[in-house]
Amino acid sequence: MILATNGGSDPGAVGPTGLQEADVNLAISQQLAAYLDDFDIQTRLTRTTDIYIELSYRAAVSNEWNADFFVSIHQNSNSAKAVGIETLYVSEAGKALATPIQACMVAATGDVDRGLKYRDDLYVLNATAAPACLVECAFISHPPSEQKLATDEYKSLLAEAIGNGILDHLNKR
Repeated sequence: MILATNGGSDPGAVGPTGLQEADVNLAISQQLAAYLDDFDIQTRLTRTTDIYIELSYRAAVSNEWNADFFVSIHQNSNSAKAVGIETLYVSEAGKALATPIQACMVAATGDVDRGLKYRDDLYVLNATAAPACLVECAFISHPPSEQKLATDEYKSLLAEAIGNGILDHLNKR
């Protein structure tokens, strides 16, 4: 299960030059699904176009599908100086999924490793039955990171890195 967050009426965070988180998340999610398909891993996206999906629906789709994992794709935002990748989890099963994803993303990008973060206040992590994590791929508020996120090459790099983390979690690589 792959969750492209934001969308429609919710563009998410917006970078200094106007790059919208929702657009980046959708592109990474679609590329990630295609990458995992090459390994015969069935995925389901919560959205494939620029629409907003309610949080409760996102978790319900995963639960009804009996997903083996749930990955929520995000871009972080803070000050223009904040950089790095972090992956959020709430359960030990989520942490087991988050660990290889974080490691693969940092290795592939060379970005700052902000580590794993326990978060018990996020709806989709709490309402999803499958092991779940929320990946903060970069700080869209950091101008050099936003420049990278604007390129198809970097979004593909992130999608493959997340995919490799999932493959490692599933012992398929």
